[in-house]
Parts: sequence; C-alpha cells; structure tokens
Amino acid sequence: MKALYKNPIAIIFAVLAIAGFIYFEKQLPAIDLSHLTPGNVVAMLGYLSIIMLVVEQFIEIFVTDPEEKIKIQSKDRIADIDKFLESTNTPVDFAIIANPAPSVNEPRQDQIAKRMKEKKELEELLITMGLKRQKKMTIIAFVIGLILSFSGLRFMSGILFSGLEAEPMPIQTTIIQTIDIVLTAGIIAGGSGRVHRLIKRIKQTLQPE
Repeated sequence: MKALYKNPIAIIFAVLAIAGFIYFEKQLPAIDLSHLTPGNVVAMLGYLSIIMLVVEQFIEIFVTDPEEKIKIQSKDRIADIDKFLESTNTPVDFAIIANPAPSVNEPRQDQIAKRMKEKKELEELLITMGLKRQKKMTIIAFVIGLILSFSGLRFMSGILFSGLEAEPMPIQTTIIQTIDIVLTAGIIAGGSGRVHRLIKRIKQTLQPE
C-alpha cells in the first residue's frame, strides 16, 4: 500500500476508476455470485492447468534455443574446472577471484584463481542466457494465451457467467471480458513458466547428471 501511495499514476487511475463507477453506477450493478461453487472454480483451474502444460510443451518442442550449444559447452567447461579444483584439494578462497595476481612462490595458486574466475564468469553467462530464454518463453506464452483468450477460453468469464440467472449489463460484460482476455493470457504465460521449471526439476531428479 505504501508503494501505491507513492505512485502518482496508480493514484490517478484509482481516482478515475472511482469517478467512472460513480458516473456509471446504474449501469454497473453488482453481479450475483451466489451460483458459484468451489467445484466451478476448481474445474476452471484444472482446465487452465492442462492448457499451461500444453503451452509449455509446445514452446519446449517448437521454439528452439539458439544458445543451447553455448550453454552445453559452458556447463562442460564448468564441470572440467570443478574436476580440476577437486584434484588440487585446495580450500576455496573467493578473495583471489577478484584479483588473480600472479604469485612467484605459488604458481599453482595463480592457476587455481584463473580457473575460479573463469568458472564464475561462465556461471554468470549461463544465468544471463537463462533469463533471456525465460523472458522469450514468457512473451511467446503470453501471445499464445491472448490467442486462446480471444478464441473464448477465459478464466473470469468461465466462472462468473456460468450458470448466471440474470444477464449482466452490456458494459459490465465488455469490461469483464476485456480484463479477462489479458488476465487469462497472463495466467497462462506465468503458469507455463512455472510448469516448465517444475518439469525441469523433475527431469533433473529422475536423470541426475
């Protein structure tokens, strides 16, 4: 709430929303939600979960990663560096990573420092590429979610309007469905990313390197 108070744009939108509600009060009556049951909500969440899984698998199969080769090479190099560090049986001193200055008395220590610095750079590179890949997949999932939402798969509409006795006002239907299109696309995009990470962890657990 403190962040909301400090954000002038959010305050302006809140004031406009209140003013709009006061102006359209007669056209925006409260929707009767007495027909809702936990079964309806759970069923809709179940449908969305299946859609998330399908979207995640679609992206995983058809959206290639141009940096996959670099990732594999980086991981292999990190594994080689780990083997080298283990063979030295030297305690890890992170202070020498920032300043791997050559040492006359301990040339092997200098070699260890360079390997550790290289490992750190490769790990940072993998994190950066992973974030870029995640952002790309989220955007693609959001676009697919928008297409599905426009096609009729909508979260709030499926819950609110299912079994509704009295039809809501046309402007209410328009507002809810407009928000619902973006909301459903966002849920599918965010959920697909989480499903992807869950499946990745399961694969790593079942197939340890």
